[in-house]
Amino acid sequence: MNPINQNGHKDRGVYYVIDDEYSLFYLRWIEPNLKTIAKKAINEGFWISQSNQPTWKIWAGLSFESTCYKHIDQIRKALKIDPGATVGTWRFAPKAKKIQKEVQQEGAQIDLLFDRLDGAITLCEIKCSDNQFAIDKSYAQELLKKMEIFRKQTRTKKQLFFCMITKMGLKRTMYSEEIITNQALLEDLFKEM
Repeated sequence: MNPINQNGHKDRGVYYVIDDEYSLFYLRWIEPNLKTIAKKAINEGFWISQSNQPTWKIWAGLSFESTCYKHIDQIRKALKIDPGATVGTWRFAPKAKKIQKEVQQEGAQIDLLFDRLDGAITLCEIKCSDNQFAIDKSYAQELLKKMEIFRKQTRTKKQLFFCMITKMGLKRTMYSEEIITNQALLEDLFKEM
C-alpha cells in the first residue's frame, strides 16, 4: 500500500489505498469464488459475463486508478506539468447534519491533483471506460460542483484547471471543450521518460 497525500488534510494522518492490481483482483474475484474454482465448476464464458457486471467495472476503475498512481511522472509529462508541482489527492466528506435547519453540505473527491508552482492547481479526474469517455451535461455539472467544493473547502485562491486521465481518450463534446484543459491516456502511462 502506498500513502497518498490528502491535500488540505495535513493533521488527519495518511490515507492508504491498495495499489497492487492482483490483490484487488484476488480480493474481489478469486477469494469469493474459491470453492467454485477449486471444484473447477466455473463455466466457459464466466469471466466474460462478469466483465459486464457493475462490480467488474468498479474493480477495473480501482485498478486503473492504482495504475495511474504508479505512473505519476508519465501523467505529469503528458499533461505538461512542471516537475516541481506537489502531487496529491483530495476528498471532503461532510459531517452528519447536527441541526435539522442546517443546510447539508455535499462531499467531493478529486482523484489526483497537481498543486503547481505557477499559482494554479490541476485537478484530474480518472475514468476507466472501454470506449472514449464522453462528458455530458450532467457530468459537466458534477465536475463543476467538485471544483466549487474544492475551492470552498480548501479556501484556495489559485486558478483551477480540470484534466482527464482515461483509458481510451476523451470524446469531444461541447462540455469537454468548455471544462477540460488537457488529457492523458492509458498509452501515455507507459511511454518512456
